[in-house]
Amino acid sequence: MSVNVWKPSSLPPPAVWLDGQQVALPDGATGSLPGICTELENLAASRQRVLSGVWVDGTPAELVPDQGAACPFQRVEAQSISLAELSRRLAGETRSLVRELRWAVERAVLGVLINEPTSNRLRWHGFQTELREVLARMDMLRDLWGARLGELSAGGHDLDTHLEELGRIAGHIELLLLKPEAEAQPAAMLLSNVFERNLAPWLRRLEDFLGDLYERNLE
Repeated sequence: MSVNVWKPSSLPPPAVWLDGQQVALPDGATGSLPGICTELENLAASRQRVLSGVWVDGTPAELVPDQGAACPFQRVEAQSISLAELSRRLAGETRSLVRELRWAVERAVLGVLINEPTSNRLRWHGFQTELREVLARMDMLRDLWGARLGELSAGGHDLDTHLEELGRIAGHIELLLLKPEAEAQPAAMLLSNVFERNLAPWLRRLEDFLGDLYERNLE
């Protein structure tokens, strides 16, 4: 005796929208969310744009669990922005990060004089983490602007020269933090001086540079 096993019919592929218009993706590209996102990124790039957000049935894509599984959803919507908009947004956000970091460095000018050496090392490590984030964003801006980014002045110097100066400042700080405990107080005074006269002004010049970049049109 044969037994008929019921199998649910496969779900239809999800509807995919980009910038308010429904788009048709290649066959097989709608099998998973990563595949859909890749096709949307390629489509946006062909229009000289980049994706700024993706939603799955109204939920931000980054909150969707198990993205590699077969698509159990019905609608994927994406928004894109132009490269000029991306540059402006990135410059503005990076400028805000630099400003917050500068304020923290300015507060540390007095703080390092009363803190233990271990606390000062931890504070500097925190600054280094934030500086790496800033530099990563500067690399993204360089990718967008190319050689034109070097034509702008950062405190009277081109951008590369300004960024190289950070390496010298960081090296000086590292040497001060390696001082033995017996020299902790003189080292703290020198560290405070470097924060006040070197690192904070360096950040201020970069902040001004990003403000200038924010006002410029990439296109």
